[in-house]
Amino acid sequence: MSEQENQKQEGIVRKCTVIGNGATLKGFDFKKIKEETIGLTMAIRHWYDIDWFPTFYVNVDPVVLKHHHKLIRKMIDEERCEKGYLLSKEILKVEPDLEKNDKVIFLEDMQVMRGNPLQYLIEWCSGSVAVMFAVILGFNDLQLIGFDCKYTEILPETEILDNGSLRITKTPKSNPNYFIDDYQQEGDLYNKPRVDGVHKKSWEHLVFIVTGFVHMNRFPMMIHAFTKDDVEGLTKFFPKKNIDDYGIEELPSREYDPISENVIDEE
Repeated sequence: MSEQENQKQEGIVRKCTVIGNGATLKGFDFKKIKEETIGLTMAIRHWYDIDWFPTFYVNVDPVVLKHHHKLIRKMIDEERCEKGYLLSKEILKVEPDLEKNDKVIFLEDMQVMRGNPLQYLIEWCSGSVAVMFAVILGFNDLQLIGFDCKYTEILPETEILDNGSLRITKTPKSNPNYFIDDYQQEGDLYNKPRVDGVHKKSWEHLVFIVTGFVHMNRFPMMIHAFTKDDVEGLTKFFPKKNIDDYGIEELPSREYDPISENVIDEE
């Protein structure tokens, strides 16, 4: 490939939608997403219901991984996500054979790779790891949907276990935290969300790291947070767009100029 061709390749806009599981996605039609996607954690249940799966899957929550390992393993064995899975090695305690799967990579391995920006995350959640993963994969136009950063920490249907984790005692009729009410079901184990202590700090770290990564690598980047007008979500960290406007702007022929970092329209 010539230098000119290489520069043109570097200038192409690569779009990706990173999908959280917040209540702002109630009624959202996932099948209308046209670009590559990264989906998270226990939305698996909904994906099976609608027969749709994201391009990549990310789950680095130790409690959720181990408790739902059979369903996660089923999804992987059926190759539902076309391009791969980023997990925590905690799942190897119950699914050791996944270490041999070429499409499964592990957060802990990436965190010890020299130069990998994931190694700089101090606090993280599956959402912030997914966005960093998208950057590492070379996507430079990220649309973040379903990240509400707004949780009812303890639901009426929740009990606190001796180890500090939580268990759903009865499937909620209405779950204010997620886009489907049965996202959490009777018997599910999970970690307390800790929005202020973990989630928001992880997004602050992410912004700092991505900003440095972009400047060091001359890597133009656009990130937008889609949410409802009355929900802050990630708009403290990224420009805001209304979730109802998702998919309206189509940019099939736009390219980045990697030198000036401006978007230019092809003739």
